[in-house]
Amino acid sequence: MHTMVLFTLAKITPFYYTLKNMIEINLYYPLWKRYLPVFAIQLKKALTEDQEINYTKSDFHSLGNRNKSDYVFSLEIENGKVKNNISGSAVARDLYDVLISDPKIKELLQGKHYKLSLGKAYILKIASIKE
Repeated sequence: MHTMVLFTLAKITPFYYTLKNMIEINLYYPLWKRYLPVFAIQLKKALTEDQEINYTKSDFHSLGNRNKSDYVFSLEIENGKVKNNISGSAVARDLYDVLISDPKIKELLQGKHYKLSLGKAYILKIASIKE
């Protein structure tokens, strides 16, 4: 009996994690899409001065069930491509996907280097990196 239970759990567990990951895909799209016009303005302004967008705890908690620190990320975009590893952050991946899917913003990102970072205080900082 124990062998059968373990075998059954072994078969179900990978399916559970696959299903869980499928549900979490694009979880933060609604938040980022709502701010697309703001991103266009802030990316332009960031070329001369660092910019900030203030969010609230409820902006993120209404979409996901992570701890406060799990929303923290850093995203570097150079010439429209991600420069750092964001594979562990659904929040950052969704932000990048939404930004790059907008033709105006995609054009703004070309030929430039930006760093977008979200801290524990839910403030998204946007900086242009000049090399």
